[in-house]
Amino acid sequence: MLEKDIADLVQDVDSMRRIFLAIRDNLSSDLIEALTPLSIIEDHALKVRKAQRNLSDREALMVKKYSNKQEAREIAQLIDNLKNSSARIKPELNQLRARHAELERDLESVKAAINCHESNLVQIPNTIKQKKQEMLAKVKEGKAIHSSLESIPSSAEGDKQQIVEGDAIRLKALKAIQDVLNL
Repeated sequence: MLEKDIADLVQDVDSMRRIFLAIRDNLSSDLIEALTPLSIIEDHALKVRKAQRNLSDREALMVKKYSNKQEAREIAQLIDNLKNSSARIKPELNQLRARHAELERDLESVKAAINCHESNLVQIPNTIKQKKQEMLAKVKEGKAIHSSLESIPSSAEGDKQQIVEGDAIRLKALKAIQDVLNL
């Protein structure tokens, strides 16, 4: 039973206490001293569960923060590309208009190309506006994530220490039992 992970061990406190009380009269004083903290290990249960939850929450938020930051960078790059595409489209549009005047026989195909490029130009400001809104949302979400990380009441190191302390009690009791049983 003591070979379980500390998180599982603190969940099974009642059966551990019953076993301890059943064999207590048959144990040496050294073994009783080593096992007595197990009878109150449930006091560490809340701390261990909270520490594990904090570690899990912190890890999930850090992953989300990194993902959010990466998406914001990609959106910023897309906005820059869209801005640069406007500069490339305008000169080409002017060339197409000049060719239109010179080549009446190709008028229909040139008009189609002009319409296509004009449509692209019209869409660029709306697309840039939309992408800026998406980037702003990502920035706000990043701030919220940062705030959530700050609201976790203890540090990762403190949470890990709580788990280590609970596990140390378990290991001490396990060693004492193994020593008595010559394992």
